[in-house]
Amino acid sequence: MSAILFLLVAACLHAHSVHTSTAEAEYNAKTKKLEVSLTVFVSDLEVALVRQSEREMRIDKTPAAEFDAQVQVYLAKTFVVTDAAGKVAKMEWVGREMEEASAKSGDPAVVLFFEVEVPVVGEGRTLRCSVFNEVFKDQVSLVQLRSGAQKVEMRFRDGEWVQKLSF
Repeated sequence: MSAILFLLVAACLHAHSVHTSTAEAEYNAKTKKLEVSLTVFVSDLEVALVRQSEREMRIDKTPAAEFDAQVQVYLAKTFVVTDAAGKVAKMEWVGREMEEASAKSGDPAVVLFFEVEVPVVGEGRTLRCSVFNEVFKDQVSLVQLRSGAQKVEMRFRDGEWVQKLSF
C-alpha cells in the first residue's frame, strides 16, 4: 500500500511547475468573520491530503464528507488567524467547487470556501498561510484581503509564512 501512495505522490509532484495558491478574503464587519475563497490545484491538494492522512485521497473517488473533513483538518493547520495573545480563531467550513475555467484542463483547480471568526479588530493579529509549503519548496501563497474600502495584497513564501493582519 505504501508503494502505491509513494507513486501517487510522485506522479502528482510533477503535475505542474507552478506552485501557487490564491485566496480572496473579505472581512465582514457584521458577522465579524473573514470570508475566504482559496483556489488550489486539485493535484496539489491531493498530495497534501495523502501526506496528512497517510492514505489515498482523491477528489473524484473519496467520499465527499471524508475528503472535506481532511481538507478542514489541513486548513486548520495551514490557514490560521491568531489574536495578539496567540489564540487561534475558529474556522468554519462552507464548501468547495471545481473552478469552471480549469475543469476540463489536465490540471484542474478547486475553490475552497471557509470563514474564520475574527471578533476583535485591532493590533497584534496574524495570518499564517502555509498552504502546501510542506510539499513544495518553491510554494507561494497569495492572499488578497479586503475590509470595506481597504485592500491589501499579501504574499507568503519560504520563511515568510506568518504576517500581521492590518484591517
